[in-house]
Amino acid sequence: MFLNSDSNNLSFEKNSEYEIYHNMIGIFEQLKKKKIKLNLSDDNTVELENTGSEYEIRLGVVAEAVTPKTKLERILSKIIFNSPDKEFKKYISTIKPDTTKVQHTLLLKNLKIIYDILEIRRVESCYGEIYPGANDRFVDARAEDFKKEFPEIKIPIDPIEALRFARYDQMDLVLKSEFKDAIDYIKGVELTGKKGAYDLALMYWEKVVQEFLFRKKEKNENQALEDYLSDEIRNHKSKEGTEESKTSSEQNDDKSSKTLEDVINEKIEEGVDEKAKDDEPGTKQEENVETEKSKLLSDFKNPFELDNKNNSSFEKTRERLKKSGKKEISTIEKELEKISKKQTVQKTTWKNIQSHITVDTHKHTDLIEFNKITSKKLKNTFKKIQGGRMGDVDSTGEDIDVDAYIDFKINKIGKFLINSKKFAGFDIILAIDESSSMKDNMDTVRRMCATLYDSISNLPHVRLTIMGWNGTAGHCHIKKITNPTQIGSLEAFGETPLAMAVGYAKHEIEKMTSQRRLFFLITDGHPNEYEDIAIARKGIKQMHHKGIICNGIYVGENTAENTAQMKEIFLDNFVICENFDYVDTYLMDKISKQIIRSIKKVNYN
Repeated sequence: MFLNSDSNNLSFEKNSEYEIYHNMIGIFEQLKKKKIKLNLSDDNTVELENTGSEYEIRLGVVAEAVTPKTKLERILSKIIFNSPDKEFKKYISTIKPDTTKVQHTLLLKNLKIIYDILEIRRVESCYGEIYPGANDRFVDARAEDFKKEFPEIKIPIDPIEALRFARYDQMDLVLKSEFKDAIDYIKGVELTGKKGAYDLALMYWEKVVQEFLFRKKEKNENQALEDYLSDEIRNHKSKEGTEESKTSSEQNDDKSSKTLEDVINEKIEEGVDEKAKDDEPGTKQEENVETEKSKLLSDFKNPFELDNKNNSSFEKTRERLKKSGKKEISTIEKELEKISKKQTVQKTTWKNIQSHITVDTHKHTDLIEFNKITSKKLKNTFKKIQGGRMGDVDSTGEDIDVDAYIDFKINKIGKFLINSKKFAGFDIILAIDESSSMKDNMDTVRRMCATLYDSISNLPHVRLTIMGWNGTAGHCHIKKITNPTQIGSLEAFGETPLAMAVGYAKHEIEKMTSQRRLFFLITDGHPNEYEDIAIARKGIKQMHHKGIICNGIYVGENTAENTAQMKEIFLDNFVICENFDYVDTYLMDKISKQIIRSIKKVNYN
């Protein structure tokens, strides 16, 4: 049985809620070899659309009894186990029974309801067979959904309602009804293949719903006939020729000219009218399960049969579907095991991780608006030190030789402003977490990057490389940005493959030949795997030994847990910023000082 491994850190999973969603999706993208797009919304919506080229899921993340994760697993189970929703809808649209347009519409509507009830139970059971923890969550969710949909406990009054009750595990209530077969169909559809709900939905209509409709119709016909004969007997016994008797006789003559079907339909319609009156505000409704008219029966006043060519018994059909289901579940389980093994990557060397890293292409976009005030300050500083003049150079950009200046003032000889050695170059690398938890900060991140690019635009020997990174299912995606027109391609999606991101950054930085290399890693969360922290620390240490200055920036609360994580990776070379406004200030100050120190160093060597 293929199982997801539990996190070594319980709070780690809570802090990475969105990354967990994308991790799940990433696994199944590999399984289906098709893109699965997830859109989160501040409501309780759950929608799935299959466009052909990709799946698109809209998931509401509002907290309620059934968690967003459970809702997402339900939707994913439909994708994984190939729900034939479109095929079923297409097939029933070809059904052309000999009936009215209204009745035909009702048939399609009710067939789709039956199919949906059976299909969600099918895919939940198949998914739960592979992931037992999810199965437990599905069971709890069904209980919550039933309470929400049916606040008052009652016995189902028609076969479709009974099927819905059975789908919610309300077997005791179904057993008290006349539709016990609903339990057999719900149990029968579990662990079946793709055609499970498809075939059993048609069979349930034919063998259960139609029989119910015709049985009720026959009962109403018999009752109508008894009423009709009783009226005839009373009319013939009348001996008085009063006007009242004459009127009664005329009415009976009119009734006798009607067909039996007309009489039945009138009585059914009267029943519907009476029901409507009972439902009016202020009317007291008496509950009587034995005499209550079924909603399904009121819809179908004239039942009809489906022309279904499949004459197999329920038992044989169930056996066939479960056999195919066992095969499908086994195949999917094996594929998931292969994907799981691929995810277990030895991330300590470039050789091991390079096949798990993709440098994505990105489109050029419009220039992002930048912080003009910050950029101007940095430009003024950089302008004073451009070219790297010899002398004391501090964070304000002063470039005079102090001793020469004093000698010039006293002895009036010498030059305190003299030509310097040429600056050999400076590389700034920003590795920015692009995981889904960054979605609320991406506008600020893009503006910060645009500001940096503008501030160094007049420094020919200073280069800025931005590296966006995220991942899905053991794979790391990189956006390497070297031009300000590419900044707009930064986006928030996926999970946090920290170890592979540091590994890629290390590989790229070590190829750079500049005099000074400055590396910043910016993140707002925790990695997907706890072991990534130690692996990242090893990579940072190796870069430090090669003269690369490494700094970490954590955006979020200054908690003991967050501090411990950053300290383990960067020792003391990190800062925790409450939000990206602080990041902006810290980054600009740190970069300007490092550039100035680098020029000082090269001039004094």
